[in-house]
Amino acid sequence: MIPASTLFAHGVPMFIHFVVIRAFLSFPSIDDALGFYGVYHRDPSNQLIHFFGVPLIIWSLLVGFSHVDLPLISISINIPGVAKHNATYATLLSGIYVLFYTYLDTFGGLLYTPFAYALYISAVSIKLKYEGDIQSIKTKNANAKPSTSSSSSGSGRLMKMAVALHVLGWGVQIVPGHAYFEGATPAALKSFGGALSSAPLFAYYEGLWFLGLNKELQQRTQKLVDQYTVDVCRNGENMRVCAEYNLN
Repeated sequence: MIPASTLFAHGVPMFIHFVVIRAFLSFPSIDDALGFYGVYHRDPSNQLIHFFGVPLIIWSLLVGFSHVDLPLISISINIPGVAKHNATYATLLSGIYVLFYTYLDTFGGLLYTPFAYALYISAVSIKLKYEGDIQSIKTKNANAKPSTSSSSSGSGRLMKMAVALHVLGWGVQIVPGHAYFEGATPAALKSFGGALSSAPLFAYYEGLWFLGLNKELQQRTQKLVDQYTVDVCRNGENMRVCAEYNLN
């Protein structure tokens, strides 16, 4: 019988991967992906919070998922910037983001790839370093029991840190970002998969637009956001912007 801890360790990342892939497949174009998310992120202060909060959420997921090797297959990853390691759910999730973002928008996806790479290698590196430090301490301690950690367990302290950062990432977006600045329901409550799939891309494009890149896409996105906003307001959505549009 498979232990409950193993089922949980694989079940959570499998679920996240499923909802992300399903959401990606529901977006026919980059405009639709950005337009959906933009409706709930119109306020500049909220956008700034998400610019930092979204990468924090993704990075903490990668830290957690880097503890769990992919089932049934064993692939050794040897890439610059990080020690040799087995392919994990973090590897798969990073690959999915890059693949779909490049498919939706080749220009943006290629520019996003180095950022996704940096998130991945930093998450894996801290996991490997922490496990190495713990093993060194155990080796020096003559009375310590042999290590029994597995790919599905990882370090308790590091996992707690990842969970804390994940909660912080969601918290700063929901409370000051949406409740105070935006005055709108978080996109995740409308479509968890849609938010988790489009949020990193939207946050990244905000940085590109700030630098003056791909302004044509920004203009198209803004028009679509305005259109979607009118639609959701007329359908009874309770957002502050609906009052500004006199659509409540």
